Amino acid sequence: MTLRPYLVICVLLFGAGRVSAESHPAWWLYASPEATALVGIQWEHLRTSPFASAISGELSGDGGLGFPDLDCLKQARQILISSPTLLAMAAGDFPTATLREQAAKKGLKPALYRDVEIWVTPGKDTLSIARMSDQLVLLGHLRTLQDAIDRSLLEEPNRQYSPLLARAARYAQDDLFVVAARLPDPLAGLFVPIDAEAEGFEATVSVQGGLSMGAILTASSEEAATKLAETLKKMALSLPPVARGIEVGIDQKSVTLSLAVNEQQLDAGLKGSAPIVAKAAPEPVAPPKPAGPQIIRIYGLDEGTREIVVR
Repeated sequence: MTLRPYLVICVLLFGAGRVSAESHPAWWLYASPEATALVGIQWEHLRTSPFASAISGELSGDGGLGFPDLDCLKQARQILISSPTLLAMAAGDFPTATLREQAAKKGLKPALYRDVEIWVTPGKDTLSIARMSDQLVLLGHLRTLQDAIDRSLLEEPNRQYSPLLARAARYAQDDLFVVAARLPDPLAGLFVPIDAEAEGFEATVSVQGGLSMGAILTASSEEAATKLAETLKKMALSLPPVARGIEVGIDQKSVTLSLAVNEQQLDAGLKGSAPIVAKAAPEPVAPPKPAGPQIIRIYGLDEGTREIVVR
């Protein structure tokens, strides 16, 4: 299964309209203050879901974000990704000896920056790793990691934070969420490939007991919201059958999407309908011969119609 058809479904986050304030993990504060998009992944839940290989491919596959192929990263509990300066934070178990062994096997080279151990990637298509503690690593290009470490050493009130963090905090417990200042956005587009323009976007996904999704897109005007809703309705018609129950709503300048699918419906949708087997065309059956003699009539002769009896 590829990510695209079903993560288009995933733009529809469950509870996207919630407004209650919630706190987020302290390690999220490493995100760049200039971040225009945040993606959160509860990998401990999603890595056993039907979407595991698709999401993993976006993280470390061809054309993905460039996560190094390390077993300890594959066992991470939670991941937060910020852009446009790509910086990822992974919470899990990263003992010094384990990370050193796995990073060295992949050709990453050790370095030290402000007493922080960094494993520098040898290639342009993969990210380097900064080990902040036994429970947290940062992933990004070397300069990005160094900037994040520098920010972490600043004292309040000199530190700045992305305003998206407050919006993302509402979805901290969801299996997957995307928060973007606008659409289109390169990072958001990897996980929510919607061909639309919006001045704000929030979406989350839950895979507990099936698939629950919802999203809210903010348009520039009520007229733009109406056009956006029509675009999304047409888009829904091209999705797999399991996702065609998407509901699209409008509230002034906001367009909402929602979808709820139980485990049986999701399983049937992912497996697809049974293939249609074409039946072989039946052999032509000769008409039965009439009983008794047959009569052939020849017309147009000078002597009139002539009849020939065939027995």
